[in-house]
Amino acid sequence: MKRSEFLRAAGATAAALALPRIAGAQADSLRAGLKLSPTSMDPHFRLSGEQNLLRALHARLVGMTPDGKPEPGVAESWRPVNDGKAWEFKVRADAKFSDGSPITAEDVAYSVARVPTIEGSAGAYHIFVRAITRAEVTDARTILLHTASPYPFMVEDMTEVAVISKALGPNLRTADFNSQAVKIFSGPYTLADYRFGEFVAMRRNPHWFGAAPAFAEANFRVIASDASRLAALLAGDVQAIDEVAVQDISRLRRDANLNVTQIAGMRVMYISMDMDRDVTPHLRDAAGQPMTRNPLKDVRVRQALSLAINRQAIVERVMEGAATVASNLLPDGTPGTSAALGVTPYDPERARRLLAEAGYPNGFQITLHATNDRYPNDEKVAQAIAQFWTRIGVRTEVATLPNAAFFPAAARQQFSVFAAQYGADNVSYAYRALIHTFNQAQGLGTANRTRHSSPRGDALVAQALTEMDEAKRNGLLARAAEIAIGEEAIMHMIYHPAYVYAARKPLSVTPYYNGAFLPQAVRRG
Repeated sequence: MKRSEFLRAAGATAAALALPRIAGAQADSLRAGLKLSPTSMDPHFRLSGEQNLLRALHARLVGMTPDGKPEPGVAESWRPVNDGKAWEFKVRADAKFSDGSPITAEDVAYSVARVPTIEGSAGAYHIFVRAITRAEVTDARTILLHTASPYPFMVEDMTEVAVISKALGPNLRTADFNSQAVKIFSGPYTLADYRFGEFVAMRRNPHWFGAAPAFAEANFRVIASDASRLAALLAGDVQAIDEVAVQDISRLRRDANLNVTQIAGMRVMYISMDMDRDVTPHLRDAAGQPMTRNPLKDVRVRQALSLAINRQAIVERVMEGAATVASNLLPDGTPGTSAALGVTPYDPERARRLLAEAGYPNGFQITLHATNDRYPNDEKVAQAIAQFWTRIGVRTEVATLPNAAFFPAAARQQFSVFAAQYGADNVSYAYRALIHTFNQAQGLGTANRTRHSSPRGDALVAQALTEMDEAKRNGLLARAAEIAIGEEAIMHMIYHPAYVYAARKPLSVTPYYNGAFLPQAVRRG
């Protein structure tokens, strides 16, 4: 789309893009265009990318740098004790909530205890508190988080759990956050107003204990359309946007009025397959009749589907270079990834042979489900994969859904095969949530929406979860991935996308590895 077309689009939607005014608001405000609306204002409800905006409202016990490394947050320090069977965290003395009350170890204990009580979430935070057997408050600023066995991931876990005030009470509900009944916040901003799917308006927290954000208020307008979001930026209706469309990146970099920032994301685009049920709903034989035997249960079929995908072509032609091909859960070189795993080669001839060996010389028919508004070029990527599979005899049709409908349906196991993305701080998180056999009681496989399983890989991860030696731990995680992703092909890793932001000068957006678009990360100059 040409610049003039963007400007016309912006003019046509100017009234819709008028940002809400906050009573008594200052001129010192940020206007931003956001692709995805938070699905809930409860920071413990759903672990997903669109919830990252809530990090502006609710601080974590342990902070996180833009590249995903732990740093002091509500806690100023931490250390393992009792041979790794407990972790001691010290709450900083100047930590306060937005009402001016001190943040104490009791508030941390309350927050940790609340997480496993959350119900009805398609992707809960349970995984981050699963290992904790007891929270012991030893004084107002000190808390010990006990585990049944040595646990090396506690610091990383605490970068995800929001600290909220114990004063909110034992009966605090997700609905209380969504109705804006909650008025106490621990982050650099407080919530001023919110309307699902439309906007999130924030004010600077006067009692924030960290570096003061650049803007007194921040107004995020949800603009789901990539073209409309960019049009709003070019017209000046907003000053910054996230998730720049792939096809616009190079042109925007040449625009002297804009700052474009990018980071390689700790996220993977993957394909998940139903290898659990004997009969799966969206598979048909070569003649189009329902199948009474699920071919995805056969490792040769799963390997064939992986070999049929030209990952490099997808990165170059569909993603226009704004991604890297994937072999692991996280980008190569991330601790715990496997150098031996390697990118699955594009080999359609071998794929056809494997299908024949598995008893499907004429292939079969399948429906690939995907989102059409969640990730850059998500529908185009799904169509490309469908074409590759069709070429080996697996005739594939694509069915896409909006993000809001897709994930609840996936959580109900309504798909046979789907394409989506998942991001995590480290390989352990990614494996435990995405690859591991589903186990609701233990908080494992929380993002395993097709109930795939690798018992051999899971056994190695179980060892890794108690291994305090980092080198040994990473070796166990790497071997688990080699088995589950490589040998057993229970999921297919396709590419790692980049996160790209744009802002009108002199503003610039500090990019976060997890795609977070935070008001405190927007700078002047």
